[in-house]
Amino acid sequence: MLYFQSLLNRFCSYVLILLLFSCQKETRENSELEAIIITPEEKQVIISKIYENQKDIKLCNQERDQALSIDSTEIYPLKENQYLVEILCFLGAYQGNYQYLLYNRVNSAIEKISFATFRDNPQNLQLTNTFTLNGSPEFDPISQTLSLETKSRGLGDCGSFVVYQWQNSEFTLREYRYKSDCDGVYLSPEKYPLIYP
Repeated sequence: MLYFQSLLNRFCSYVLILLLFSCQKETRENSELEAIIITPEEKQVIISKIYENQKDIKLCNQERDQALSIDSTEIYPLKENQYLVEILCFLGAYQGNYQYLLYNRVNSAIEKISFATFRDNPQNLQLTNTFTLNGSPEFDPISQTLSLETKSRGLGDCGSFVVYQWQNSEFTLREYRYKSDCDGVYLSPEKYPLIYP
């Protein structure tokens, strides 16, 4: 009996040590990201590079509203010398259209980011890829997740909720929720019926 108790104690100690190291690694990675500060000057350099190349990269499918301020561009660190750039292409009645780019500070490379999504057709949801997203996005640089709420109408009682995870230099679709019934009943988008996975 003592032998098993000793074995159990050792096992618990190993698990505790593993958990501590794992938490330290995650904290270290998070603090490294938090330490990457984009100065206003750096932001302007990145934005200038993108707009110099907007025709080549077909920025916003060449449908960007020129009246929108370039200052509405958001830049998030992904890792050292690599940034996610969020461009507001145009505003609709109650949400925006956005394009995301990957910017490499070392060689000034700009890549368009493709997203797997479902075409919002109540009768037939089809998986497709797109370079622009409609809705209200929120990117968390620490967890490197992008969530997007899209309203099918202004009342906000139907639409979609999507979560993407940044990994291996691309966004992976993690969750897709969709409520097709515009019934006048508000439901938090995070509670819409799960379509994927």
